[in-house]
Amino acid sequence: MKKHILTLFSLCSYLFVTGQYTPILVNSFHLGSDLSMVKAIYDNGGTYYVDSVEKNVFEAYKLGGYDYARIRLFHSPDGWEASGTVNSLEYTLSLAELIKDAGMKLLLDFHYSDTWADPSQQDIPEAWSGLDFNTLIDSLYNYTLKVLNTFAAADVSPDMIQTGNEINNGFLWPEGKAWKESTPNYRNLSTLLKTAINAVRDSEGGNTIPIMLHAATGGSDTDTRIFIDSLIKYNVEFDVLGLSYYQCWHGTLADLEANINFLSSTYEQSVIIVETNYQSDGTSPDYCVLTEDQIPFPYSQQGQYDYMQKIYTILEKYNKAKGLFYWGGDYIYAGDIGGSYSSLFHWQGNANKALFAISDLITNTKEINPDNQSYHIQQFSDGAYKITCNNPHTKSLIQIYNLLGQKVYNQIFWGDEYYFNPNLQAGIFFFSIQTAGEKRFIQKIQVKAF
Repeated sequence: MKKHILTLFSLCSYLFVTGQYTPILVNSFHLGSDLSMVKAIYDNGGTYYVDSVEKNVFEAYKLGGYDYARIRLFHSPDGWEASGTVNSLEYTLSLAELIKDAGMKLLLDFHYSDTWADPSQQDIPEAWSGLDFNTLIDSLYNYTLKVLNTFAAADVSPDMIQTGNEINNGFLWPEGKAWKESTPNYRNLSTLLKTAINAVRDSEGGNTIPIMLHAATGGSDTDTRIFIDSLIKYNVEFDVLGLSYYQCWHGTLADLEANINFLSSTYEQSVIIVETNYQSDGTSPDYCVLTEDQIPFPYSQQGQYDYMQKIYTILEKYNKAKGLFYWGGDYIYAGDIGGSYSSLFHWQGNANKALFAISDLITNTKEINPDNQSYHIQQFSDGAYKITCNNPHTKSLIQIYNLLGQKVYNQIFWGDEYYFNPNLQAGIFFFSIQTAGEKRFIQKIQVKAF
């Protein structure tokens, strides 16, 4: 049974007004998915399809507007594919190469365990079992540093790093448990987290990589506040708060929004929903006790699609909300690996409608009141663009918006050609062109990382 004691820290503590640490900002919104099983699925002959046409899974995700892949890393897993515990360092490096080759960003999720880590279990790796606390600290630091330098040597350094998975109850139990019986143990937890974070910062290129702390508290602003404030008290420095939100455990979408609103107005860190999913078929598992409000849409392809769009429309209201990541979207039948009602692909590999739920929110290329004027946008490999217009005497305004509707570029140009480089990060953007104060042209563009 969870035991929470809400301690009132000083206002300056949890508002980060001390000036001791400025979080690394996540400057644009990212759409991501956990793709930890993809290599095992491919190794077992699995095939993905879009509209019944075979498609590389990374290309399929990119068609849906996804620019980030999240992959977990176990310390010494047993390699059992049916249980999903395949993510050894060798496996994860190979998968990271596939992700980077596909032009996607990488979020590396350290589990710091040989098996699944979540609020109900955070088993210390067998190799570290029985170590005294100081030796555990050394082992944690050296392991984290070695892993990240190995990634850097392979030219697949992560773009974001999680130091632990769903750690609101701690990690590396029993030493790093948030509570030991009825006694708070945040001092030890914070020491371990700061050790892992220091190793990230000391790794090659690690001083500029955003660090995420991950809590399975998506529907509770109270639990989230306890977690963050307890770590801030001990000067844990991090950049992103990742939340899990599943309707089975974390309440309603209204509860989620209340939490996002609280976090956005209270802390400086960016917020990302780093795990969520929704069923496209079937019934709720027996262990889920759900109210009607926790199942806002039917368990159907359309319901899964509507759920994704609803979560996105909640996040886009808040400037500090910087991402939405799907969990388990890659599961299909392959060898001993089973499909899942919550996957973004049918059991046999064809993409569900929900894979395109977010990109469908964006209007595709269209002309509005063209008045015999036609525009074309060309993207170059160096990040530059050229706009051409069939009227050389036109005064036009080009505006570019990100997925949150924030304007990131605004410039007037004359004539039938305009070259420019808006220095956009990888992601989805809307290019809008106006003449005489009216919108004439809108185009959604997937900006690649160059």
